[in-house]
Amino acid sequence: MSKNFKKSLFILLSSLVLIAGSYALANVNSSTTLRRANLDEEIQLLGNQQVDLSDSITILNNDEHDFDDDYENEDNIIKEIYEYNSQTDEGNDEIDYENKIEVESKPERIAFLTFDDGPTWNTDRILDILQEENVPATFFVIGDELLNFSDPQRILERILADGHYLGLHSMTHSYQTLYRGYGAAQRFVDEMLQLQGIIYDKVGHHTNLCRAPFGMMTGFRPGSGHREAVDEANLKCIDWNIDPQDWRNNSTMILEYLTNQINHTNIPPEIVIVLHEENSTVEALPAIIEFLRSLGYEFRAYEPGHEFIYQQHRF
Repeated sequence: MSKNFKKSLFILLSSLVLIAGSYALANVNSSTTLRRANLDEEIQLLGNQQVDLSDSITILNNDEHDFDDDYENEDNIIKEIYEYNSQTDEGNDEIDYENKIEVESKPERIAFLTFDDGPTWNTDRILDILQEENVPATFFVIGDELLNFSDPQRILERILADGHYLGLHSMTHSYQTLYRGYGAAQRFVDEMLQLQGIIYDKVGHHTNLCRAPFGMMTGFRPGSGHREAVDEANLKCIDWNIDPQDWRNNSTMILEYLTNQINHTNIPPEIVIVLHEENSTVEALPAIIEFLRSLGYEFRAYEPGHEFIYQQHRF
């Protein structure tokens, strides 16, 4: 092997070693660059997630502020409602919102005093007692009695002015006319509507409250058509659940009957007492009021829309 050949072979091998080393170094650099690029992408991704997390925290904070604002706005609305509904003394700038809600509680026991068959010479005497005792009541007047009264407009106006309620008790109070024979149901309604018109003409007061003379349990027989006729005429008839029979009893017996009936029914939460404008009724009335109050009853006049609790005489 010549000397020149050896030299050429050495140069060739050296070149191959250099090429192989360069290739290996290039691969290392390429791998490093790729790994660095991947690492940069991961860092960028983590950065984006951090930004998203920051945005979420910001949104939650904003929602919390909005919730606080809603709470504050709701509180302001409630305060405005209190301010609108409350009646305060002039110059009173401070309002106790926590104590402004007042709930009207219904009495545990309610008594409705009702007086039939007026007006009579005793109507003013009864009104005087009720006024003195501060007791409201309901008066069922008869049309013929009203027209024959000395000053029908005055007595009707006083009944209403004193806080009582007016009801209809027919024109004639005639059992034969109102309940017997063909067309009795229509005659019943016609008399109630006639009286309704008379009251309206005299004092401008409209009432559709009525009481059937002798009571519905007596006059409204099955198949008579009275109930249907009353409904069609938009009348509301009510009876009673306490009857001291003042039309035949003296004042002592009136109170005794009243006491026995209330005790016998275990002092019901709501009582409707039927009374008449008798002399004995006037005499017993103060004692009746005192007795009912001792049992915890509060007095009410009829109110439109009120449904009585009692069942004995309802239909």
